[in-house]
Order: sequence, then C-alpha cells, then structure tokens
Amino acid sequence: MFRRTLRTMAAVTAIGTAAMLVPATVSAAAEGSAPSSAQDVIGPPIGVWDGKISFPDGAVDIKLSFRLNGTLCLIAPPPDPGGGIEGSGRWRLTDPNSFNFNGRERYFDGSGATTGSLTFDMNADYQGLTNFVADGSATLFDAQGNNLGTIPTTSRFKRISLVPANCQ
Repeated sequence: MFRRTLRTMAAVTAIGTAAMLVPATVSAAAEGSAPSSAQDVIGPPIGVWDGKISFPDGAVDIKLSFRLNGTLCLIAPPPDPGGGIEGSGRWRLTDPNSFNFNGRERYFDGSGATTGSLTFDMNADYQGLTNFVADGSATLFDAQGNNLGTIPTTSRFKRISLVPANCQ
C-alpha cells in the first residue's frame, strides 16, 4: 500500500511538472528572464493555433491543435446536414525555432461519403512566442482519390491556447 501511494504521488508530481513546463518556458521567455542559452529557443508548438491558409484562388480560416506526442488535428465545426471536414497529421521540430507539419483532410457529404481530400506539407518558422508563418503545398484529390494537382500555400497562425484540444 505504501509503495502504491509513493508511485501515485511520483506520477502526479511528474504529470504536474510536465504540464507546467511549456507555460513556464513561454512565460519566462516572454518576460526576458530565460537563461541566455534558452532565450531564443521556442520549442514544440503544443497547443491550439488559429490562422489563415492562403492559396492562389483564396484563403481559409483554420484552427489546428498540436499535441506533445507529435500529432495534430484540425478543429472543425461539427458536420451539418450538407457534410463536413476532418483532418489530422503529424509535426516535428526541424530546429528549436521551426517545425514541419503535414497531414490529410477529408471532405464528406451529409451521408458521410467522401467528396474529396487533400494532403498538406508545411514548413513553419516562429515569429515570436505566439505566432508562426508557414510555406508549403497542398495536393488535392477527388472522391475516387484521383490527383487533381498541387498548389502552393502560405499561412499565418497565432497561438490561442497552450493546452491542446481533445481531438477525435
């Protein structure tokens, strides 16, 4: 019983410490009190980001959630009778101030049948502690999976939460 209590206390302490790392690092760097060796290091993009992705024919507003385990998801409005969108992917740091993220979005009609999809691959650079810009490409597919072409994309995002969303 005593060992179980110690293990539980150790686990709670470890989880609590990990949960405080990202906000504490961001807060210290924002106040300029981070050690000089870490002052210019931003690290993983954990949390929810709100942004706009632009492409040759327009732009779309989007929210993404980046999780500590290297996954990401699109935070989309709930499907309506006409259909909806879902998306997920992966991210990885490419250096302390930039990262790559890629994934797939699926578009569906009211019955749940796929009407099209796209894959994306973006290289992001932080712009301060709460923003990033990214360049990359998106490849579009029809409902049967036929490649419709690849288009260049650019984006700007702002972090709106340090806590990732619970994506499905």
